[in-house]
Amino acid sequence: ADSEFFDSDGKTLRYFQGGSGETIVLLHGFSGSAEGAYIDSGTFAALVDGGYHVVALDQIGHGASDKPHNPDRYGLQMIEDVRRLLDHLGIEKCHLAGYSMGSKVANTFRSRYPERLHTTILGGYGWPWQSPKITYAEAQERLAERTVLPGNDRDALAAVSMGMNVLTPTEDNLRENSVPSFAIIGDRDNVASREDFNTLKSTMGNLNAITIPGTHAG
Repeated sequence: ADSEFFDSDGKTLRYFQGGSGETIVLLHGFSGSAEGAYIDSGTFAALVDGGYHVVALDQIGHGASDKPHNPDRYGLQMIEDVRRLLDHLGIEKCHLAGYSMGSKVANTFRSRYPERLHTTILGGYGWPWQSPKITYAEAQERLAERTVLPGNDRDALAAVSMGMNVLTPTEDNLRENSVPSFAIIGDRDNVASREDFNTLKSTMGNLNAITIPGTHAG
């Protein structure tokens, strides 16, 4: 995988790409990175071997991408980061796969830009719930008590977490979905509950959803 950078509305984001064929874009989870989630795990290489052009993005606030502390740079701007990445690479349509937070970004991207997608793949994701609104100071306090992966900026992650509520497609949008979609969850996932997953499964159109053995982390 080749590591490259591009400008997304004045911020520098890193991505990896390799292989040829139809493009699949990979989005990691909260406090993760493209390298940790997809390169080191062998997922990236397996998809390249499977005949895909693979792109894995360090979402803003993560990995080697810029980590602003302004909450306004997250939320729906993370959707636009994906669009700008596709435009930067000259890609009209892709398969978009996310895990956990990456699934929230992927499914919201689908709701706004369905014409840019062949398929959507959602891992570790259930009903697109909303959390109680909190201030930046409260988000910082919560992150101080939470274990995050090494190399992260907790203040940036606090800003990321404040934007999660807007990454929520409407129920009507989910029901009217026209993009072939696939969702997968572990039967012992303690982040995205089975109840939320079953609600998503019964609500979202054009969705094939399965449960496999495992937790949210693996």
